[in-house]
Amino acid sequence: MGKNKNDADFKPVLENNFILTKSMNRKYARVTYQRYSSKWKVITFIAAIVLFVIGFVFVFLRLPIPFAICILLGLYVFFMSWFGYLYQAMVSYSQMAVHYGNPVEMHVVFYPQFFRVVGPKSNYDFLYTQITDIIELEEMSILIVSAKGIITHGQVIDKKAFTQEELNKYYELLYNKS
Repeated sequence: MGKNKNDADFKPVLENNFILTKSMNRKYARVTYQRYSSKWKVITFIAAIVLFVIGFVFVFLRLPIPFAICILLGLYVFFMSWFGYLYQAMVSYSQMAVHYGNPVEMHVVFYPQFFRVVGPKSNYDFLYTQITDIIELEEMSILIVSAKGIITHGQVIDKKAFTQEELNKYYELLYNKS
């Protein structure tokens, strides 16, 4: 019986199994937020400054309640725009713990044409051609994927979970396909 050419496409080439820690998730959130939110940061920084100025105008008008509201709102906008990723990281980690279990055990399988994020309730497949960005950190890679049905997905890959040979194969697979 002849082997179908497509059979090779569904044979795993590499696997990345690791525990996604809260620290790794915070780092993922910080790095992706810094990379993709610079326009948002500028707009919210300006909004916070405007709220502070309006608040201080209320001081001269001797209106303490509007002053307090503007200052508190300005502080909220400022801190959420610059540090809101910490809150988002906490929320997303809690959601992953519900979906993947606690601790969050990640299982990513690499095939010749796509990679699969394996979960206890569902799997998610992404073609390498859907990778729009690869963020390299010392201990992890972050694959940014845009696919039909999702706006953007970021997948953490733990480099420490690979041997040196597997890490080389990982890079070869990514950079030859994406």
